Amino acid sequence: MKKRSGSLAVTGTGFRAGTFVQLYCIHDQAITPHSAGRVVDQAGGMIEIAVRCRKCGTQAIYATDQLPEGYQIYHIRITGEDGPHLPDELRPVPFVEEEFDVPGTSLQNAHERADFAHQLKLSGHLTRIYINGELHLDERF
Repeated sequence: MKKRSGSLAVTGTGFRAGTFVQLYCIHDQAITPHSAGRVVDQAGGMIEIAVRCRKCGTQAIYATDQLPEGYQIYHIRITGEDGPHLPDELRPVPFVEEEFDVPGTSLQNAHERADFAHQLKLSGHLTRIYINGELHLDERF
């Protein structure tokens, strides 16, 4: 009988947030790609965006007065309804919701960034994602 190798099979790539900007990484002391998360603040013509180094994972705030070419700000609203078929006593937190903004190049790109930017614990929830006020996803997680 043949012995199996200890390596795991790769079954898919999954989404990995693309490069938003090239910034200096404090950990690696080099210019490295950073991916964008949620918009932290928009005031006085400046936009502050949470970014993460794609090499070491360090988080930082990137402030700019203009987004990179092709990007715009999308308003995201995520709602989750826990077990709408269950009685209220079995649903301690029956409804959760979060709103924030993300930079993106398209509706799908904004949706993918929102999946990583939200802080809701969605498990078995009927989840709806609204982008700029329009329903973009309606499914159970």
